[in-house]
Amino acid sequence: MTVQRYCFTDFVLDPHERQLSRNGQRLELNARYLDALVLLVQDAGKLVSKERFFNEVWQGLVVSDEALTQCIRTLRRVLQDSAATPVFIETVPKHGYRFIAQVSVEVPESTASEHRATNAVVQSNSLSQALWHMTGQGVMGAALAGMAGGALYGVSAVLAGLVSGQQLLSVLLVLLSITTLIAILAGAALSVSLSAVSLWRRSFWLLLLAGGVAGAAIGAFVSVLLQETLVLFFGRSPNQITGAAEGWLVGLAAGLSCWLVSTTESKIRFFYAAAPGVLAGLVLSVTGGVLLAGSLIQLVAEFPQSGAAALAELYVGDAAARQSPLLVLSAMLESSLFIAGLTLGLARARRSFKASGH
Repeated sequence: MTVQRYCFTDFVLDPHERQLSRNGQRLELNARYLDALVLLVQDAGKLVSKERFFNEVWQGLVVSDEALTQCIRTLRRVLQDSAATPVFIETVPKHGYRFIAQVSVEVPESTASEHRATNAVVQSNSLSQALWHMTGQGVMGAALAGMAGGALYGVSAVLAGLVSGQQLLSVLLVLLSITTLIAILAGAALSVSLSAVSLWRRSFWLLLLAGGVAGAAIGAFVSVLLQETLVLFFGRSPNQITGAAEGWLVGLAAGLSCWLVSTTESKIRFFYAAAPGVLAGLVLSVTGGVLLAGSLIQLVAEFPQSGAAALAELYVGDAAARQSPLLVLSAMLESSLFIAGLTLGLARARRSFKASGH
């Protein structure tokens, strides 16, 4: 509760300390009369009815009008006021009384400091909640994009006749698991960094920096994780697999997408969310980088008898091939799906945070 003091002419009324003073000298008032003065001063300029005095000062006790008259008379005497020519308390015949002096509200410095500290804590807690909410929404969007990509790869292999109906469930399960897991890991790293920048100071260059650093870090981690897993189970791993460089470029695109989405109208928001991902996938393919589909191709080249050979054949026709138009398109689709899901999730959470009044 904020502690306030009311000042009028050279009087100071402090409800918290339960005292009235004039020029620093305390004036004596009993509890009920002080409550009546607080009621008048808090509603300065407004009529305070007799019923309000009886209900709030005497709190329902049965008293006569004379008790209220005596209270007002005492207040006027303490304030050196006059009923005939009032400066502080004006009588409204048959209705009640009105405090007519100019009142200013003063917050003691100690209380103001406590209030500022409380506001800082509340704001900090609010930003912390917003950070976690935005991160969760970003991860959810990235995970949904990963699931969509895994399902698309699996279904495309079936439609191309490279995987039998009996193999469909296994292919879908494996691809969904891989794409979703990678999307969640990458989405978590990028969501935390981009959310923090968005809530702190949404800047184009800071978003690019945060996205690039987080993307490179998670790309390197995923690369090491995949390579060590393959070495553990098969004794070797592909020479080229998605890693820090790819993560860095995708992270930059995510930062750009986040900035574009935050500065555009809702009607074209999806286009700006996906466009940087399309560009990142194209640049990666042209420069020899690989994402999931490219990593699978490298896996097949290293392990030609693996179950991923059918999927590799779908995209390149030859597991040893480095590039194909369909592989380029798959890279563009992967990165655009992931980045759009991530940044639209972040944007939705940020709009919700702003709509709540923060």
